[in-house]
Amino acid sequence: MIPKIILSKGPEATRRTIGYLFGIGRANEHIDPHLVASWNGFAPDPGRSPHRNRKDVEDQLAAQLDQPVKMLGDKAPRYTVWHCPVRAAPEDPILTDAQWADIARRIVAAAGIAPDGDEEACRWVAVRHADDHIHIAATLVRQDGRRPKRDYDQRAVQREARKIEADYGLRRLKPGDGTAAKRPTSKEHFKAKRLGQDATSREILRMRVRRAVAAASSEAEFFAFLEATGVDVRPKAEPSGDVTGYSVALPGDINKQGEPVWFAGSTLAGDLSLPKIRQRLADTSPEPVAVPSGNPWHQATAATERIPHHLTHGDEHAAEGRLVTLGATLDLLPLTAPTAVRVELERAAAAFERATRSRIAPTTTAPVSCAAASRRSGASPPQEATDPAWQC
Repeated sequence: MIPKIILSKGPEATRRTIGYLFGIGRANEHIDPHLVASWNGFAPDPGRSPHRNRKDVEDQLAAQLDQPVKMLGDKAPRYTVWHCPVRAAPEDPILTDAQWADIARRIVAAAGIAPDGDEEACRWVAVRHADDHIHIAATLVRQDGRRPKRDYDQRAVQREARKIEADYGLRRLKPGDGTAAKRPTSKEHFKAKRLGQDATSREILRMRVRRAVAAASSEAEFFAFLEATGVDVRPKAEPSGDVTGYSVALPGDINKQGEPVWFAGSTLAGDLSLPKIRQRLADTSPEPVAVPSGNPWHQATAATERIPHHLTHGDEHAAEGRLVTLGATLDLLPLTAPTAVRVELERAAAAFERATRSRIAPTTTAPVSCAAASRRSGASPPQEATDPAWQC
């Protein structure tokens, strides 16, 4: 069971959310949207009203949800709507409306939106679209005018979801450790489809940044690689002139104002922040002066074959470093591989990166790293931004 929290702002945020929840969906995917639970148990249900009155009932429901927010006037918070889709796995049994209602109450209680027994908590509703999921929407002002205490609500609802899975006999997911990269939003997926992209801008940029890190031996080279592959780069500089971060954007990916959509490196993945990249480059460079001769892929293969020994007999930080180095090799491997196997290698690299995420700080001690062998084999940055391998 996967809950995901989305925050919305703006004077019409609640009405927009309700309109979406009871509408047909962006791809006509909403089947019989209706309430299964609410803050008071008798909120108006647009899904069960006569069709000619549905919009009026949506207005009524949005106004009731918004009442505590409107009472604060100019003191209302910037983000006023808390939206949490909760989806079951395809193989899970179909739950009843009553069961989904219980799940919704447990989620809002865990998140601090509506703790059990708190009659002055935030107003919320749970809407069921189909057999396998619901959407929970709440306004972020309590009925007593205070803000809800929702510290670390994403972690809290994930912990509660693991308990719900056990209680209802659903597919059991592993508890997260906070190292996962941020997933693209549904809006990003729809935008990628409109732009004719096979992946979202976030995913494309994450791959290109990883490849640039893997191929670079210095910070200047890292930024040069990004720009050479058609990525717009915006360094973050302090008043002192020191560069403390960076953002990247894809040409042509713009917002409603016609401005580039920028992604900070740290939002692409935790290990892609500039401080983490600097540490990684410091650990792996400069490369040893005496580089053994021979086929670089033979060297990479030999280094890979030694990894199991290091995992079982070495220091955990050094072992993590070996995994990071191997991951860098897999990131670069598709660039020099035949076109027929490139997609499969990219999938393998992505799967390996997900599987090896860890809070253990890596150290790199290999005399000739796998990534170095990859660089020597010809996985260098393109001279033009149209190179199809680097544009993946």
